[in-house]
Amino acid sequence: MNKLSNNSSGNIPFPIIINILLFTFYFLISSVTPYVADDFRYKLNPLNFEFSFKTIPEIFNFQIWHYFNWGGRIVAHTFVQLFLVPTKLYFNIFNAIIQTLLINTIFFYAFNRVPSRTKKDASLLLFINLLLFLGFYKYTGMSIYLTSTINYTWMHLFTLLYFVPHWNYFINGQDSEYRYIFLFLGIIIGCTNEHVFIAQLFFFIVILILNKRFIINSLPKFYYHSFSGIVLGGLVLILSPGNIIRANTTKFKLTFSSIIDYIIYDLTWVINYIKPFWLLIIPRYTFYYFFYKPNFQIKSSHIFILLIGIISSAAISISPSYHSGTNLFLYICMITFVLSLIKPSLLPDIFLHTMLIFSILLFLYLYSNHCNINEYFKRTENSILLQKENGNEHILVKKINIQTNRLISYYAIETDSSLPRNKNISRYYKIKSIRSGDQ
Repeated sequence: MNKLSNNSSGNIPFPIIINILLFTFYFLISSVTPYVADDFRYKLNPLNFEFSFKTIPEIFNFQIWHYFNWGGRIVAHTFVQLFLVPTKLYFNIFNAIIQTLLINTIFFYAFNRVPSRTKKDASLLLFINLLLFLGFYKYTGMSIYLTSTINYTWMHLFTLLYFVPHWNYFINGQDSEYRYIFLFLGIIIGCTNEHVFIAQLFFFIVILILNKRFIINSLPKFYYHSFSGIVLGGLVLILSPGNIIRANTTKFKLTFSSIIDYIIYDLTWVINYIKPFWLLIIPRYTFYYFFYKPNFQIKSSHIFILLIGIISSAAISISPSYHSGTNLFLYICMITFVLSLIKPSLLPDIFLHTMLIFSILLFLYLYSNHCNINEYFKRTENSILLQKENGNEHILVKKINIQTNRLISYYAIETDSSLPRNKNISRYYKIKSIRSGDQ
């Protein structure tokens, strides 16, 4: 680091170095993370990792069944099942690329540019990664585990990338002639997540209203193509018959009381669930504004981003189920808004050193725990196969000895063999039942 510091920042591609480190960070942790929870349900070739073209029709048929019996996220689950067919190495590589790209995309929206060749921009990339892991509750579940990662961070990134040309038009006046591509991609993006679709719909309606009232002078050539694509994709997602079936299994009833309950939950989430985010942001920003005294500016475009995130979160109030992970899109918008309040050029160079140290500590903690999880998985799988070979089809496995927290997430085999995830694991190993307990 001393040698790097003594060189001219312009001669060292700091963001490229940091992006390589971020890729390595995610790749290594993913490499020691086994299948878990819904992975066992969606893998169509249990205990087999050979890719065959025969699996393509099976994936297609499963998506039809899933659409009519459980939910409409056909884009996310198609990706899930494709990456579950071969060895997990392919997912580990693609996921590391996508997670790194997500961090850079957040940077782009916050500062309206890609990172430049400076220590300050490089340090902000590490800072975004730390905010994701330390602030968001069990972010490992959203960025490392296969099914949940593809359902959330992958789909959120696709949405953010899709809207980059829209952002460039309204901020920089850059238009595009490829209108029909926006229609096609809009159908895909609209069919990713229900609450994000509502936020996308809000975006287009607000832009149309502003245009009609002459607050903005014109719309991009691809506006109506994008709007139409998003609506079509969203309708495919929302109108899935499986959504009704899934809602019935939870005995969900949409009432005024249920909406109030969610609003209370959401406020609790903002105040309590992401408390480390505020502990990281408030002291740092207080110091920043007190010592550097920059011109305080809040851009309307970034307020709009934050509002879109809030709409996506509020939309979950009409959902039959929700958990802390469903607020990730709002959290990404919050990070984007908060970052937009600072000027990277005013950050001290030592900020990069600090972020590197904390990032290394975070990596070592996550990697060591995921190694333990992976070793447990291997021992458990060997035990299952051995008991099955000996004729036992009602399997008892040892409980995992690990303490989950906001950084470490793992869906272990439950003690009750009748639970859905245990049944999925039983189906995967072709046994009658499985549970965990003391041996």
